[in-house]
Amino acid sequence: MARPPKKIDADALVGEIALMRSSIWQNGKRKVAAIITRHRQTAALLPERAIALVSVTAFAPGAPSRLVRDVPLYDGPQGDDVMPSAWLKR
Repeated sequence: MARPPKKIDADALVGEIALMRSSIWQNGKRKVAAIITRHRQTAALLPERAIALVSVTAFAPGAPSRLVRDVPLYDGPQGDDVMPSAWLKR
């Protein structure tokens, strides 16, 4: 049974700056700045506590930028075991 999505202004997410963690940068130990380029708010695909699925362009220091698709966006930083994950920079 799919849970109802949280009400967010998904169009306002595009262009926002986020921080993200992924296993491709030091096995998730490094937080990387990213810009949200696309969003998807499909309740059936959302992990627990996620507010949206987003695609981001990440800018790791000393590495070329990289497009990462379908990253769960959370309200704040998650534990080290949740990867990949992104959260809005506040």
